[in-house]
Amino acid sequence: MRFHGLMVVRDEDDILPQCLAHLLGWVDAVYILDLGSKDLTWDIVQDAAAKDKRVVPFKSQPYRFDDSIRSYIFHSFRSRFHDGDWVLRLDADEFYHIPPPQFIAERVLPHESLVHLAWYYFRLTSEEVGDYERGTVPLNMDRQRPIEQRRRWYKIPDYAEPRMFKYRSSIRWPASRSLPFNAGFAARERIPIRHYPHRDPEQMQKRYRLRAAMMELQADAGPHWRLKDWSKDVLQVDGRTGTAAEQTSASEGLSAAEGHTAGDLLFWNAGTPLPPITGTKHLSKGGRRTVQRVIYPHLVRWLDPCRQAGTGREPLLLPAEIQARL
Repeated sequence: MRFHGLMVVRDEDDILPQCLAHLLGWVDAVYILDLGSKDLTWDIVQDAAAKDKRVVPFKSQPYRFDDSIRSYIFHSFRSRFHDGDWVLRLDADEFYHIPPPQFIAERVLPHESLVHLAWYYFRLTSEEVGDYERGTVPLNMDRQRPIEQRRRWYKIPDYAEPRMFKYRSSIRWPASRSLPFNAGFAARERIPIRHYPHRDPEQMQKRYRLRAAMMELQADAGPHWRLKDWSKDVLQVDGRTGTAAEQTSASEGLSAAEGHTAGDLLFWNAGTPLPPITGTKHLSKGGRRTVQRVIYPHLVRWLDPCRQAGTGREPLLLPAEIQARL
């Protein structure tokens, strides 16, 4: 059993070195597609690959992003996968709180073949933005610290999405889907992930400018991408009471995505336990899960040929005028 990561990156040089160091503690290979970064992201990938053959640079091209883009990486490298291996959707801003090999060994049953995430969603607060703006926290110096020391406040969203599936040679993943057909039988346990999408004002500005450009091109992405003003997704925290409030309406930013803003604001001291995340909303209900329990170990390989085959179609490039703005 091996673990293969499919990673898409763009302008993430502030966190990518730490993320790669984290991944190389357990991954067997990580295949990286860069979407035309203008910072040092691709140089970091190349340097890491020169030191460790498990880091596999794929391409650096200004492709349009959508949620199905990992199918392109998958088909480009699936000849390296074997039945029983695990394939993961990796992001540079996510850290597995329990390494996947340990999680699979300890918490996933033999017949379970699809694992959803359990997010600890770390947020940037208005007080922290104020520290940057006043120069109390110099950005360049702050970025030298590990991310778990830079961002301490988090929520636990009422949300789950698939993060890894067990490979089978018959599986079909067309370019139109974010996951393969019949990706797997969902595990009851979800893998805990620390998520750091909001790291500092400069990083958020670039992130939201890129997402706004992708939405202009009608990218297939979540509704929370429809927000041009990054500062509205900063949590407004009252310094006297410690209470936190979202600044976005239900139709914009994180508030527009199901469950992304749920939960109380919590503080984490790195190295201390995080609260366990439970819940079974990600599981099919009643008789449907029973039917899936029968199909996946016995019949799914017979069903796979009935699905649309994937071809690893190359994504579209960004128009030149949008590339120039980013």
